[in-house]
Amino acid sequence: MKAVIEVKELKQDWSPPFQKKTELREIEAEEGQKFESNGNGGNVFRLVQIGKDRVLVEYDITYTNKGHVHPTNRQLWVGKGESESFSALWGSDGVTKTLTLKNLI
Repeated sequence: MKAVIEVKELKQDWSPPFQKKTELREIEAEEGQKFESNGNGGNVFRLVQIGKDRVLVEYDITYTNKGHVHPTNRQLWVGKGESESFSALWGSDGVTKTLTLKNLI
């Protein structure tokens, strides 16, 4: 089984000219697969488990789940049609990646 996940990436410059850039990608991932490059040779996410109508995603230590202060667990469930946003903690620009589970195939 595979999960079809939409990844929306928003990059915002922290210095002039303060541009914003949005990219939208759709990927198919299997359990155990890493995806979405962090720009440093690693990946931001790993698909841990596929459930009936949701997926368990693990995210890199260099990102935080928006809306959650100091999570103790770097894994969370994303339901079909639901979205979760993650922000880069360190970097020269602001980066937010939003995952949306589109489908299970």
